[in-house]
Amino acid sequence: MLNAIYLRIKIEILKLKNAKVGIFVIKKISSSALKIIKLFKEYFVIELFYEYEFILNAIKHYLVPGHELLFFLEKKKLLDCYKIKESQLPKILINDPIARYYGAKKGDVFKITRYSETVGIYVTYRICK
Repeated sequence: MLNAIYLRIKIEILKLKNAKVGIFVIKKISSSALKIIKLFKEYFVIELFYEYEFILNAIKHYLVPGHELLFFLEKKKLLDCYKIKESQLPKILINDPIARYYGAKKGDVFKITRYSETVGIYVTYRICK
């Protein structure tokens, strides 16, 4: 269980190493540890993953299409090419397993490549919300 004392020690280590991101793999988390995470959200990006989320590798699963996180310039080129706004793109939630795997933030765009028997290979884009 991730408790407040252990979390405070780890946050101090993050401070000493000038780290911006902390990733924790946990079984359970205490309510006091959740409060500490909320306090430090403005200083660090703290990602929590539960152990059961690693049982299945979503990236390599045969039912999950290929996802690629676009860089800022690629995103701008996409929006300019199709003359659309970010709000017109389909959405992918920030807490989606694929978005979490890639560490996506709000406003990031994924290029999703799918295979279809009728169409062949087609590409779609989704924005993190």
